[in-house]
Amino acid sequence: MSYYDAYIKSRHNAVGAWFLGPHAENYDKLKDFLIITLDQQKDARKKYFPSDNDFITPSMKSSQEYKEYIEKTTKYLNELGEKQILSLSEASPLTTLIEREVGYDLSKMLGYNTDPNKKPVAWGHITCDGSVANLESVWAGTHINITRLSMKISRNLKFYPLSLHLVIQPSKSLDYIADSFEIELCNGEHKLFKDCNKWDLLNLKTSTILDIPERLNKEYFISKEYLELVMHDEIIQSAGKDSLEKQFGISHPILYFVGATKHYSWPKSAAVTGIGSTNLKKIPVDYEARIDPKELDTLLDECLNKKQAIYAVVAIIGSTEHGAVDPLDSVIELRKKYEKKGLTFVIHADAAWGGYFASLLHPSKLIKLPDFVPELSLKDYTKKQLNHLKYCDSITIDPHKSGYCPYPAGGLCYRDDRMRYLITWTSPYIFRNDESIGVYGIEGSKPGAAPVGVSLSHKVIELNQDGHGLLLGEAIFSCAKVYCNWVTMSTDETSFIVVPFNMLPAELEGDSKKVEEQKQFIRDHIVGRKNEDLVKDKGAMDLIKKLGSDLMINAFSCNFRIDGKINEDVVEANYLNQCIFERLSITKPDDEMMNKELILTSTVFKHDDYKTCLTNFKKRLGLNVDKEQDLTTLVNVVMSPFPTAGGFFSELAKEFKQILEQEVKKCIVRNKVVPDLHKFIVQGIEKIHLVHLPMFNMENHRYQLILQAEIPEEIRSEYIREREKNPMQVFILENQDRTTLSDIISKKEFKAVIDKGLPNGDFHWKTDVKVKNIKVIKQRCLQSKYFVKEHPKDYMPFYLYGTKNELHIDHLLVKSPNIQLSADRVELKLEADFPDKNKWENGVLACVTNIREVTAQPFPAVNSYEKPKLDFFFQRDKEFKVKLYEDKPNLIDVSRMLPFAQGTIKLTSNVWYDSIRINEDPKVQIDL
Repeated sequence: MSYYDAYIKSRHNAVGAWFLGPHAENYDKLKDFLIITLDQQKDARKKYFPSDNDFITPSMKSSQEYKEYIEKTTKYLNELGEKQILSLSEASPLTTLIEREVGYDLSKMLGYNTDPNKKPVAWGHITCDGSVANLESVWAGTHINITRLSMKISRNLKFYPLSLHLVIQPSKSLDYIADSFEIELCNGEHKLFKDCNKWDLLNLKTSTILDIPERLNKEYFISKEYLELVMHDEIIQSAGKDSLEKQFGISHPILYFVGATKHYSWPKSAAVTGIGSTNLKKIPVDYEARIDPKELDTLLDECLNKKQAIYAVVAIIGSTEHGAVDPLDSVIELRKKYEKKGLTFVIHADAAWGGYFASLLHPSKLIKLPDFVPELSLKDYTKKQLNHLKYCDSITIDPHKSGYCPYPAGGLCYRDDRMRYLITWTSPYIFRNDESIGVYGIEGSKPGAAPVGVSLSHKVIELNQDGHGLLLGEAIFSCAKVYCNWVTMSTDETSFIVVPFNMLPAELEGDSKKVEEQKQFIRDHIVGRKNEDLVKDKGAMDLIKKLGSDLMINAFSCNFRIDGKINEDVVEANYLNQCIFERLSITKPDDEMMNKELILTSTVFKHDDYKTCLTNFKKRLGLNVDKEQDLTTLVNVVMSPFPTAGGFFSELAKEFKQILEQEVKKCIVRNKVVPDLHKFIVQGIEKIHLVHLPMFNMENHRYQLILQAEIPEEIRSEYIREREKNPMQVFILENQDRTTLSDIISKKEFKAVIDKGLPNGDFHWKTDVKVKNIKVIKQRCLQSKYFVKEHPKDYMPFYLYGTKNELHIDHLLVKSPNIQLSADRVELKLEADFPDKNKWENGVLACVTNIREVTAQPFPAVNSYEKPKLDFFFQRDKEFKVKLYEDKPNLIDVSRMLPFAQGTIKLTSNVWYDSIRINEDPKVQIDL
C-alpha cells in the first residue's frame, strides 16, 4: 500500500468514531458514553447534601404501584423501539405520527374537541418552547391564534377578510360572486361581503373567517388551490401588513392586549410579526397580579368608540413570576358583550405554565387514600378558569414546564384545526404523501426527540387525576406548606420581615385582627406538623387549600427593622433581597452548587407594570410608596412532591432564616447612623469650601453636603502654596475623630486631617487641623425616597457657589446610580451681567445644556485618584454651556422656569470625579 493510500485510509478511520454505524457497530461505545453521563448525574446528586435522607425509599420501590409504572415505562420504550424501524415519510418518520398524537393529547386535556365527527376539531403541535408558540399564535392571529406563536396567527387571521375583499372587486378574479356572497357579522347581522366596510371585515368571528374557503368551494365550486392562487398576491404574507392597511385606510394601529405581567416573549413576538411592541397594550392587574376585568372593559370600550380594531386579548394562565391565573371567564364574557356592539377579537391563553394543571379536571379512576404527601385540589377560582380554556381560540402549553419534560418542548393548540393553514408554507419536493408537522409554524425541520419524550410521559403518566394530576396535586400541597413557612417566619420581634406576595384570606377580607390570628393558627396547626397528622385536621386542611398562589409559585420579599423601626427605603429592601438571591442561586460559572442550601430565583416587579398591585405589596412590607420605585422579589417554585415529607422544608426554612439574619445585619450596618469618618474635597483659596464625598449605600454618608469653613491661617497659607505648585492637586480633608455629619453641622467645628489625594492611613499631610465656623451651603439627603423618577433629559444640573472672585461646582445627585463631579475656581462667562452678586454665597443651579445627563447614564466607572481618562468629558480646560436658575427647595425640574443668566463655564483648576464610591452596589461586603 502506497504512502498516499495509507494516509487516505488513516483519515477515513477517524470517521468510524463519529457515528453509531449502519449496523450499530459502535453500540458498546455509545452505551459506555451514556453510562458515564448517568454516573456523573448520580454522583452530583449524591454529593448535594449527602446527609439528607432518601426520598424514594426501599418501601416505595417494593410497592405494587411503583413496580407497575416501571413495567409500564419498559413496555412503551420497547414499543417505541419496534416502531422506530418503520419509515412513514422521507423527512419526518415515526415522530410525525407521535407529534400528532401529542397534539391531540394536549388538546383533549385542555378541553378542546378531538372527535373528527364533531366541529370544530382541535389540533396541536410541539414547538421548541413557549416563546416560539406565542410568536406563532400572533402570526396566525393576524390570520389566527395559537401559543406564543399565537401572535402571528392572530395577525394573519385579522387581515384575511381584507385580502379576500380585494379579489371580489370588479374585474378581479372572483368578481362574479360579489352580488350573492353573504357573510355574518360578529353582531349576528348578515351582509353582502362586497358591501362590508373595513370595520366589518376587521371584526368577523374566527369561525366565520375559517369557514370562508369551505363555503366558497361548496357554494361556488371554487377549489382551495384556485382560491390560494388568486389570493396569493393579496394575503398579508405576500403583500405585507402596511400595504393592506394603506389600501383600506386603516389609520389606527390594530392592538394586542395582554396583562401587565406578560412573559417577555410577547413584545418580542409583536416586533417580529410587524405588529410593533408599542401596539402591545398592557391590561392593568389587581392585587393578585391578575388582569382587572373592569380595566379591560374600559380599554375595549375606548377601542370601540375610536373604531380601533383588536387582534387578540391574551389571558395568562399561570404567570411564571407568581403563578397568577387571569380571569379567563370574564374575558370570554367581555368578548360576547362587545361582539353585540360589532367588536370582536381572538382570545389566546398563555398557559405555558398552567396548562398541565387541567389534568386535575379529568376524573380519577382510582380511590386514593392520603399518603405521606397529601394531594391538594385546585382553588375553586383556578378550576373555573381552567374549565374555560375550551373557549379560547388558541392555547400555549409547555410540556417542559409543569409537564415535567426535558427541554426543548413547548406546545401550541388550536380550538379549530383550520387555523394552522394560515401559517403554512410547503416544500413539495420534500413532502409527498404524508403531511409533515414542519410545514406549520416557524421552525420547519426540527428534532423528533421532544415529541417522543412528551409522548412517553403522557403514556406512562396519564393526563388525568391519577397521572399528572397526582403529581401536580402533591406539588400544590408542597407549595402551600412552603407558603406557610414564609407567611409565619417573621413576627413583630424579629429584625427581619418576610411577606409573601399572595395575601392570607384574612388580608383579602381586610380584617387586620384576624390576620395575626390566622398566622398563629398556621404556626400551631400546619408549620412543622407531620403530614399524617395534618390531613386529619379538617380546619387546617380547609385553610391550606386557600393559601398561596393560583398555581404553585411562591413570590415573596424581605425587609428589615433597625431598633424596632421598619425600613422604608425601597432601594435598601432591594439590596437585602438581591443579597439573599446571590447567596441562594447559581448565577455565575464559579458558583458552587454544593454550598447552596436552597435555590431561589428572583424577579423585579416594575411599577409601570404592576402599579396599584405593587403599591399594595410595598405597603405590606412597610416600604415608602410615594415614589414609583420597582421592587426586587424572590421566587420559590415548588415542582417537587418531596420537600414537605418528614419535615424536610422546615429544616430548609431554618437555614434560610439564618442567611436572612446574616444579610439583615449588613443592612443594619448600612442604614444605622453611627460615628464615622467623613471625607471632604477642599475647594477654594479666598474662602475654604468642603464638598462631602457621599455614598448612596451607607446612611452615615447618604448626604450631598457642601460646607463653608475656616482652617488655621498657617495651614491655609501652606495649602495655597501647594496649590500654586500643582493646580491639579486634589486635597482631601477628613474628621480626625469619628462623628456624625449632624454633629459636624450642629457643633460647627471638628478636628481634621488633610491629605493630598485620598487619606493614606499611616501618613497625613496635616494633622490636628481645627476646622471651625462651619456654614452649610447645600444639604441634600440621598435616600431613595428623595430621588426623581428619571435622570434629567435636557441638561446636567450642578450647584454653583462660592464668592464673586472664586466659583465652584458640584454635580447635583438626583438619582442612583450616578457620579460625583466637582471642580473649584471655575471660569464663568455670562452673556449679560446682573447686579445681585450675593447669589453665589448660598449657591444657584447651573444647568449644563450641551451635556444631557440621561444620555450619559450609566456613567463609566472612573476615579479621580487614578490616571485621568483622556476621553472623559469632565477635565481641566473643558468648557460647557450653562443656564443659571434660582435654587429653590426640592427643585429639580427647571423646564418651567426662566434662567436669570446664561453663558459658559470653563474648568480651570483641579477637578474631582468618582463613581465607584457612590454607585449602588449590591455586592458591597461589610465586615461584621
